[in-house]
Amino acid sequence: MGRALRARAQGRHTDKLGEALAALDPDLLDYADGFIFGSVWTGPDLPFEDRMLVAITALAATGQTAQLGNYLHGALQDGIPPARIKEALKMLVVYVGFPTAITALATFDAVAAKYATSED
Repeated sequence: MGRALRARAQGRHTDKLGEALAALDPDLLDYADGFIFGSVWTGPDLPFEDRMLVAITALAATGQTAQLGNYLHGALQDGIPPARIKEALKMLVVYVGFPTAITALATFDAVAAKYATSED
């Protein structure tokens, strides 16, 4: 179940991302699939789409733009409406500040533009 949820969250590049984690340390991929996407992401009280929005805003709020981009790809590939994602990122202005929100929105726009013109 963990690997399938990781693939859904990270989109079609999940294999490359998994290989990158395993290259750093094989345990990291096990942690991701077993704990993060095996335990944290499988609770019954929060739907997958909401979990994606939490992950996206948390990554954006902490300035993790590389991982944010991966999750944005996954969210758009999974069919989460772009307007919903953008609206969540706009809320960062109030809670973490303008510069962080602008960076997150720029990352979103760059990723979303790929889906407006192509599939990769």
